[in-house]
Amino acid sequence: MEMYRRTFAEINLDHLAHNIRVLQKAFPQKFLCPMVKANAYGHGDVQLGRFLEGLGIAHLGVCLIEEGILLRKNGVKAEILVFRGFDREGAEKIIEYQMTPVVSSWDHIEHLEAVATTAVGIHLKFDTGMNRLGFRPEEAQKVFDRLWQNKKIRLKALLTHLFNGDDAENPTGDSARQLQALDRVSQIFKPFNIFCHSLNSAGILSFLKMQKSAVPANHPLALQDWGLRPGLMIYGYNPLADQSFCDLKPVMSLKSHVGVYRHVKSGETVSYGGTWKAKQNSVIAVVPIGYADGYHRILSNQAQVLFAGQRVPVVGTICMDYLMLDVTSVVQGQDLNKFKDQEVTFFGFDNAGNFLSAEELAEKARSITWEMLTSVGERVPRVYSGGR
Repeated sequence: MEMYRRTFAEINLDHLAHNIRVLQKAFPQKFLCPMVKANAYGHGDVQLGRFLEGLGIAHLGVCLIEEGILLRKNGVKAEILVFRGFDREGAEKIIEYQMTPVVSSWDHIEHLEAVATTAVGIHLKFDTGMNRLGFRPEEAQKVFDRLWQNKKIRLKALLTHLFNGDDAENPTGDSARQLQALDRVSQIFKPFNIFCHSLNSAGILSFLKMQKSAVPANHPLALQDWGLRPGLMIYGYNPLADQSFCDLKPVMSLKSHVGVYRHVKSGETVSYGGTWKAKQNSVIAVVPIGYADGYHRILSNQAQVLFAGQRVPVVGTICMDYLMLDVTSVVQGQDLNKFKDQEVTFFGFDNAGNFLSAEELAEKARSITWEMLTSVGERVPRVYSGGR
């Protein structure tokens, strides 16, 4: 995208490589499938898919068939796992573009059997507590009987989805029960010579934390060589409360530049609804980014940004295309020409290395880090750095 408005998301590929190497070093032999669904959590799926292949990544995860097709059409050759359900037409596209479906219902099996001319490799999902997608564990034997010696389908792996991966350290927690359930199911499927993958970012980081001392042999995390499906952590954020044990580097920095400055007198208001009133004569910076770009309106009068290396508040109601900052404390008594086209960082790193976390922003928006990253809109260009 050509950029006539200096608002962009800077994607640091060196930071992405660092985060991937953390995983590759800690778990060198494990199945590793980075999740690049939702436009790689807002970071750009095609660019990241290609880059991850260059780091030796052999599997990538998407939600939609459309996402997988986009990767294929742009030259990504890695095995692509498609996690969302599909109908008969979807089964045809999965086969046509040589992707691997995650099968989670009897309908999926029927659709593949109806259109496949040669055996299609699949991963089979079991619902062990998320109550969203997947076969029930009690259906395992029936599914085995359907797939055993099936000429249209070749089972490669089993999986489940942890709904509370933060508690994976707890040997009697939700994740432990889910892993134990999948382990029991996997015993039925042993004749297929399958493996299992189950650990999301929270589960992986819990496991990594435990490795610092040694994972007890009887812990559910040690039941199998569980495969990894990292999402948030490869983009640089640790969803666990303990942030001390793993050095991850945030990949995205959302930035813009000041368009104009306004001098506002004490008592005057700023933006729609007059929700902010100046308590003194103030300097307001108008920045060309708004809720249409994914900077949520709920952050009005709540968030701070980095301006000239210092935190300043967002003031007034965030507009569709603009927001305003009170920069008085930074620029007071100085020539504003010094701050012409001043860069503003909404989360991530500014040019001086100062950092503002997307996690902090999420808390102010009463949301989660995942939503902050994936909300960055398509009209915000992604600018890539590093990776050479």
